[in-house]
Amino acid sequence: MIRSLRTGVSGLKSNQVRMDVIGNNIANVNTAAFKRSRVAFNELLGQRLLGLGRSSGGSGINPASIGTGVAIGSVDQDWSQGTFEYTNVGTDLALSGDGYFIAKGGDGNVLTRAGNFTFNADGELVTAGGLPVQGWQYNPDGTLNTGQLQNIRLDLELNAAPKETDEVGIGGNLSANLDAAPLDPAADPQPLDSQITMSQVVYDGQGRAHTLVTTLQKTATNEWGVASAQLAGDANATPPVPATDLTVSAGAVTFDNAGNLTAPDPATFDITGTYPGTAGDDVALTLDVAQLTQYGGSTTATISSQNGQAAGRLVGYGIDPSGTLSLNFSNGEQRDVSKIAIAQVNNPNGLEQRGENFYGVTSAAGDLLVGRAGQEVNTSVVAGALESSNVDLANEFTDMIVTQRGYQASARVITTSDELLQELVQLKR
Repeated sequence: MIRSLRTGVSGLKSNQVRMDVIGNNIANVNTAAFKRSRVAFNELLGQRLLGLGRSSGGSGINPASIGTGVAIGSVDQDWSQGTFEYTNVGTDLALSGDGYFIAKGGDGNVLTRAGNFTFNADGELVTAGGLPVQGWQYNPDGTLNTGQLQNIRLDLELNAAPKETDEVGIGGNLSANLDAAPLDPAADPQPLDSQITMSQVVYDGQGRAHTLVTTLQKTATNEWGVASAQLAGDANATPPVPATDLTVSAGAVTFDNAGNLTAPDPATFDITGTYPGTAGDDVALTLDVAQLTQYGGSTTATISSQNGQAAGRLVGYGIDPSGTLSLNFSNGEQRDVSKIAIAQVNNPNGLEQRGENFYGVTSAAGDLLVGRAGQEVNTSVVAGALESSNVDLANEFTDMIVTQRGYQASARVITTSDELLQELVQLKR
């Protein structure tokens, strides 16, 4: 009966631990990326009453033992994926699949799945507790420096440098129905019914915008020439800025009878001159006409592209599913600056809980794999969302009821054993 008392006590202790775990699960039902835990019980082996042997008739005798209660075998975490709660906050990140973000702690790196990050005053991406998130930086040439992990950092004062236009593309159709006229820039009046005028903004070396006006003229059947190229001035400037005529390299644009371009080859013209309103800033453009056609019907030819840009200021950022942090500038440029590192372990249950949604790597967890989302690590990053806790309240309350009954039953074993002992003590009367 003393043994049954201790068995009951083991039941009380074990069910109390299970209730503690259930209470912790319920308390963290709204904790970002929290993973519920469960308790596994182990039977305690007690006294063996009968050992293995054989009866006088030669048959075997089954062993018989009396257990001494229950003990905690393990407290395991359920690593199943939580649902996503979309917050539309750019620095809120969730992980789809196995994996962990890496943060730099005071005594080494720690892991977390809670992606409620922010940028601190230094532009570093940090956890809610202020630990820097780890990753790699992109080199100026656009290659990723996958060496030692670094703090993910955003330079809020970064600007995009201007780029001078050095290539302009013309595309579309030149109507074969137009009349032809000799190419004579000095002719007055100009044969407007044979000309197509197009304009496009281009940029000088300092990112200042200029309007390029280009005129093509049909000079013969299936043949066109560049009648003029000019950079528009600004009559409203003080002092007024006059327009500047540009020089176009010699050559003609010719088509075959099917309307396909045949010359020049390569299909480019060189345009040179000086940008108006500058201290002699030279123009050096390549006019690409490879996308022109000459079919019947309407003319749709236009300057379709130019490769320059003005200076740009930082207007935003974004994080794609691979964990790449890209900056967006006012001139349309997008620049990759950092990539968030993702970690994996072979045995997540071997991780050590550190509190504040952090885990430490132990030998039981296995080797730590650090890689890029979607490449070395089969995980993707979801920006603007947080992973919710995977606690199911219905299951937790059901487990609570079962645990409560188990605790009550163990307590009843103790009280009943006490009554038996009382009867035993009273036998001497």
